[in-house]
Amino acid sequence: MEKILSTSEGSVNTKLNEENSDKRILVLIPGINGSVEYFDEMVPYLKEKYRVLSLDLLGQGKSSKSKSDHYTIDSEAWNMLEAIARLKITDNLVIAGYGVGGLVAVNMAEMRGFTISKLILLNTPANDKYADMDASSAVANLPLLGKLSKSPVKAGMYFDKNFNRNDLKNPKIVDEAANRVDRKVAKKLQKMAVDYLSEKPLNKRLRSFEIPTLAMFGDGDQILTEKGIKDAKATIGRVPDLQIEDIKGAGHLAMLEKPEEIAQKIIKFDETTVKKNDRE
Repeated sequence: MEKILSTSEGSVNTKLNEENSDKRILVLIPGINGSVEYFDEMVPYLKEKYRVLSLDLLGQGKSSKSKSDHYTIDSEAWNMLEAIARLKITDNLVIAGYGVGGLVAVNMAEMRGFTISKLILLNTPANDKYADMDASSAVANLPLLGKLSKSPVKAGMYFDKNFNRNDLKNPKIVDEAANRVDRKVAKKLQKMAVDYLSEKPLNKRLRSFEIPTLAMFGDGDQILTEKGIKDAKATIGRVPDLQIEDIKGAGHLAMLEKPEEIAQKIIKFDETTVKKNDRE
C-alpha cells in the first residue's frame, strides 16, 4: 500500500507491505535518484518476518520537492522520521539504506537512536572523497543523473558487469527513477553526501551511538568503485558492533540483483545481534 504523507518540508511517498502490527518494522531508504520500487524484488523475501516500509526521499520518487528547496542529509533524515511517526511507528525499528540512503539511515540513528534496534548499510560511502559517487566512477564520463539517465550505458553502471537487466521485472527501473528527478534537484541531492561526510566521516558517526550495524558491499559496484569500497571497509572496519559482508557478483543495486541473498543477510543479522542496552 502506497501513501503520501505530509511533513514539515513536503510530502513523502511511503510504501507499507503489511498491516500486521505484531511484526517488526523494517524501514528501507533508497539512494540518490532512486525510488521505493528498488526494493520491490526483495520485499517478498522479507514480508514473513517484517512489516516492510520503504520511503522516497524528498525530491525523488513520488515524494514532492522540498518546500524550502533545501536538501541535506539532516533534512532528509528528519523528514523520514516525520513520515514514520505519521504512521504511528515509533520504536524498535530496523533501518536499511543503500548508497547515500545509508547515510540518511545513519543520520536517523544520530537523531533518534533510541528508536532504532539495528542499522543496515548497502554500498554506502564512508568519506567525502567517495561520497560524490558519480564523480568518482567511470560514470563521470557520461551525463549526470536526472533527465540524463536515459543512456542505457549509464543505467548499466549501477549493476555488476555480468548482470543481465532483462532478468528484472522492470529492466528500465533505473532510468525511470532518475527521470522523475528534476535536474537542479539532482545536483543538490548529489551534494548532500559530500557535505555530510566532509563534516564528519562515517566511522566517527557510527561510534556516536551503540546500534548493531551491518555494512554490505557488492564486489562489482561500479558506482562506489573498488577504491571506494576499500576506503569504506578500512574506515569503518574497527567500529564496535559493526559487521562487514561482501556480496559476490553484485553491483551498486545489489538488492535488485540478489534480492533473496540480501534479504537473508538482513534477517540473519537481525536475529543474531542484540543492541547493547538490551544486553544489560
